[in-house]
Amino acid sequence: MAKKGFQYSRLLDVKALILNLKSLALRDSEDKQRHHDEKLKRIHAQKQAHLKADDPSSDDNEQALSSRDLQVRTWYTEQLNEDLRQQVQEVQMADQEVQQRRKVVEISAKEKQSLEKLKEHQDQAVHKETEKKEQKQLDEIAGRRRSKIGKSRQP
Repeated sequence: MAKKGFQYSRLLDVKALILNLKSLALRDSEDKQRHHDEKLKRIHAQKQAHLKADDPSSDDNEQALSSRDLQVRTWYTEQLNEDLRQQVQEVQMADQEVQQRRKVVEISAKEKQSLEKLKEHQDQAVHKETEKKEQKQLDEIAGRRRSKIGKSRQP
């Protein structure tokens, strides 16, 4: 006799496990993205603070800068600009990774949902079939009782 009901429960379990793993990978990518965003903000804040300190209209900058100090400050500004460019690239790459992983999770969730729908439909079909068999058995029992009662009333 063939097994009735949903026959792909192991596959559904595997799909659920895969979806969980992909979701964890997505969360990891989102955490990396947040880290890169925060680092970008820190570098940007460093640059703003550095530029404010270099502002010639600032009261703290009354003494004239030597050419060496000016070179160091220029070099540091250039270094901050390069750090910003690199960090912007890191943020963009992290964004792309998050988007890709999100798509993978969405596809995996749809696959799992399709299997769940299939399971639901198969379970409903089995339930209806079981109800029909039970009703048939009840009808047969009731028919036998009527025939026994009809025979016992005949003289």
